[in-house]
Amino acid sequence: MKLALFYISLFIVFGISSQQSDIEKSISKIHSNIQQSQNGQRLKWMDSLVSIVKYKTDLQYDTIVNQTINLALKLDSLELAGNHIADLIYYKNNIISNPSEGLKLYKKHIKTYEHMQNSHALTRFYLNVADSYYYLNDVDTAIKFYNKTIVYAQKYNETRLAGFAHLYLGYTESDLGKFPEASKSLKTAIDIFTEVKDNFNILSSKNALSVLYSKNAFFKEAEKERNEAIELAKQDDRNDHLISLYFNAATDYRKIADYKKQIAYLKKSIDCNAKSENEMYLKSTILAELVIAYAENNNLDLAETNFKELKKIYLNNKSSKNRESYISALKSLEYQKGNYSNALAYGKEYLTLRKQKRGYEEIMLAEKFIAKVYQATDNPQKANQHLVNYYTLKDSITSVQNTKTLAYFQTLYETEKRDRKIEAQNTNIELLNVENKNKTQQLTFGIISMLVLFACILFYRSYANAKHREFVQQGFSQELIKAQEQERTRISKDLHDSVGQQLVLLKWKTQALDQPELSLLVQNTLEEVRHISRDLYPITLTKLGLTSSIQKLLFELDETTDLFVTLEIDDVNTRFDDVETLNFYRFIQESVSNVIKHANASTLFVNILKQKNGIKVLIRDNGNGFDIDDTITLNSLGLKTMTERINILKGQLSIKSKKNKGTAILVQIPT
Repeated sequence: MKLALFYISLFIVFGISSQQSDIEKSISKIHSNIQQSQNGQRLKWMDSLVSIVKYKTDLQYDTIVNQTINLALKLDSLELAGNHIADLIYYKNNIISNPSEGLKLYKKHIKTYEHMQNSHALTRFYLNVADSYYYLNDVDTAIKFYNKTIVYAQKYNETRLAGFAHLYLGYTESDLGKFPEASKSLKTAIDIFTEVKDNFNILSSKNALSVLYSKNAFFKEAEKERNEAIELAKQDDRNDHLISLYFNAATDYRKIADYKKQIAYLKKSIDCNAKSENEMYLKSTILAELVIAYAENNNLDLAETNFKELKKIYLNNKSSKNRESYISALKSLEYQKGNYSNALAYGKEYLTLRKQKRGYEEIMLAEKFIAKVYQATDNPQKANQHLVNYYTLKDSITSVQNTKTLAYFQTLYETEKRDRKIEAQNTNIELLNVENKNKTQQLTFGIISMLVLFACILFYRSYANAKHREFVQQGFSQELIKAQEQERTRISKDLHDSVGQQLVLLKWKTQALDQPELSLLVQNTLEEVRHISRDLYPITLTKLGLTSSIQKLLFELDETTDLFVTLEIDDVNTRFDDVETLNFYRFIQESVSNVIKHANASTLFVNILKQKNGIKVLIRDNGNGFDIDDTITLNSLGLKTMTERINILKGQLSIKSKKNKGTAILVQIPT
């Protein structure tokens, strides 16, 4: 009965007349075929009808697609139903802005997808469900579903959908202030869209990444990403992307107080927006920023002129978005005019509107504006209250760790990008070399065969002599290190037990004689002796054990230097005897000391992992690095001493380093 009423309503809505458009004629013809068919054939025609009216509200897409889904489920055509359900959730989220209806569809049809084999429909389903949660501000659940989408996309090789999931995940993480995570997600999206040659979404990803960088005051990186996107948008004639790219450029120039460029880029954004089919959607936002820019630069005439146009747009369409733009511009205009009571009222309303949405940066700026108004009205108590809100929010999302990690990800991304380019070039060179080698080998093979035996004999003799010299030298070096440590330990104990005790006694006597200057001198001397004693032999090894001593060494390094130190260490206290413990600790100490003295690094990573077959140590920095083929550097006393200490532990040490690419030291000590 419902189907019959549906077909009748279609006939009435799309009635035949001599003035029908092409689309109406197509709908009428398909409607006739639907009436004359049943089951599978009817579903086929209804699916064709959906494709014509897809996402068109005025052509009753919602009603038609729902009827098609119901018939597909009735006929057990799960793949067709799955595609249309995913489409319908997208329609609810993005076309009619009703994500709560999208979630109802998810909860209604989730069991349908449990039996589905259509990987594309299944992946799109979870992607659109994640969007529903995002639009409803349930960002934690949205992140959960974006990650679920990524898992399905990787499982079914849905590369482009994986790109969308990473892109939207990056938006969400950025809104939450999770900047390092957002940076990683957006860069992954750029890589994916580059792989599938999707320029439109490369632009979206680069634009989002540039905004993320600017939020963290990485303006050069933001400008680099944005300029690349602008050039790509011009090549592809992507006017809509240019609108936001120019607008975001203006925002950055405002942050660095280059107001002339800020206004110039806002004008570029306005010009591009005038060419858009949806000009009115963004016009109020851009005009509001232009009003604020003119007002803050004391050009009230131009500010008023643009505000009149903004006010006209708002009065014609009082949407929440237009209201926000209108109030944002009005608060700044009133402030510049000296109408502080009005500016305060509009500032508070703007703050309320921003708190109803995501976007930490806008809330921060709203708090700062209100503080500025209170300062202008000689109300420091209220001003300080809002300044505290501003700095509290700012500190919570721009911590040192977040910005350092984001910088690390940026460096890592650029390094990997450069390495991939070099690797591709090397591959091409190698292919050419292989072709040349094949020709050369045919000519030289006979000669080489005659020389092989003679070369092998010479090599063996040379190798045997070298190994003997190495063995003797290694034994001498190890004995020298052992003797050095014994002497250090003896001197350390003498300093502590003899000189140290005498200085303590002398300190007491000077205090008893009430000689504060002499007492202070003795105290300083005593501390210096203790410091020398600790350097000669780390007493923490005895008191705390090897694991805690290494942790203490690196934690002190993190606190007393500019290095960003990351430590991961297993308990290795029971692995070595006393001599081995001291050598292992000295190796870590000397490695770290080399980083401080020579690397000029900003990050240091130390990993000590206990494995079934022994202990693995990785020490990596992002400093200057050095040429690994430089024999002078490799034969330096510091590196040779480190190597000998590992030899004492019967371990293997390898070093990887390149100039300006950091250094990695890998050690494997067997059980």
